[in-house]
Amino acid sequence: MLITGFLITIFAIFILLVPQFFMKLKSPRIPDKLLRNPKMKIILRIWGGIFVIIGILLIVFSL
Repeated sequence: MLITGFLITIFAIFILLVPQFFMKLKSPRIPDKLLRNPKMKIILRIWGGIFVIIGILLIVFSL
């Protein structure tokens, strides 16, 4: 659980810092109109924040 917490936290931090990279992944395909929408970056950062919290909770509970 400790390793999973670290992996989720690191991945989520990258989502928070570089949401454009994750928006341009090919699967699932996101239309170009949505890629240019600034709300998509905000939504992706919110998901990243949620996963950071989940990762930190996994780390804390495993200790």
